[in-house]
Amino acid sequence: MIRKWATITGAGSGIGEEAAVELFDMGYSLILIGHGADKLMAVRDCLAKRKARREKKSGPFDQKIALIAKDLSDPSGRAEAWEDIKGIIDKEGGLPAILINSAGFGAVGNFRAIPYDLQENMVDLNVEAVMFFTYRMADLMEKNGGGRILNVASSAGLFPGGPYMSVYYATKAFVVSFTNGIREELEESGSPVKVSALCPGPVNTPFNKRAGVRTPLHGISAKRCVRAAIRGMKRQQAIILPGLSIKLAAAGAKLLPAGIMLPLTAHQQKKKLRNGKQ
Repeated sequence: MIRKWATITGAGSGIGEEAAVELFDMGYSLILIGHGADKLMAVRDCLAKRKARREKKSGPFDQKIALIAKDLSDPSGRAEAWEDIKGIIDKEGGLPAILINSAGFGAVGNFRAIPYDLQENMVDLNVEAVMFFTYRMADLMEKNGGGRILNVASSAGLFPGGPYMSVYYATKAFVVSFTNGIREELEESGSPVKVSALCPGPVNTPFNKRAGVRTPLHGISAKRCVRAAIRGMKRQQAIILPGLSIKLAAAGAKLLPAGIMLPLTAHQQKKKLRNGKQ
């Protein structure tokens, strides 16, 4: 069998980690990228145990796991990671089948109160890294017969704006618009590369902890989110909305005028701030 590689950014936790588990169980070899080597090694060790249990039942299965510990918010980190990705695929053989751009973070607070450097770093990771790897991987996939790209956005990207998370909402709106645009370009050119955006609502991951808040909304599990994403990718959906509640919220964001949505969103984000101070 030809080895198929799934490359996942932000693979050390949350949606990226769960995507690694699901795709590994499906038989993909993995290139896991993240900022912290310790977290990536923990994911690799978990996957190795799963593989060992599976092989006891069905015999040996040739899967590889490669780790790339780089800061993708830094241009040199992105460039070095890309060279590593190409080197791994060239050395081990196989096809670049899937790219999941999952790396990202948010921060809650008044725009002028959040350190500018932190928000700039957010743009670098949530926007620049998505552009960088999509640009390069789409070309590599096309040369090798096709592949699928999943850009992890957020339901935030479907709203007219996000007071008290203004930069985060803007980055995710970029991901949604960017994905829709290049998806049309790929389809018009007859490319075998397919691209989708995942737009979940609250997901039970370390995201809120890093953002310094506690959300009053009930989130879905990362496993449920990732399984919905994989189904959506197989169906070649443009925008993947995991769960009925987020589908309804997205519909409301389209129907209600910005003058109503923005104060409602501001109220919700301020509740996060109050909860985070408790």
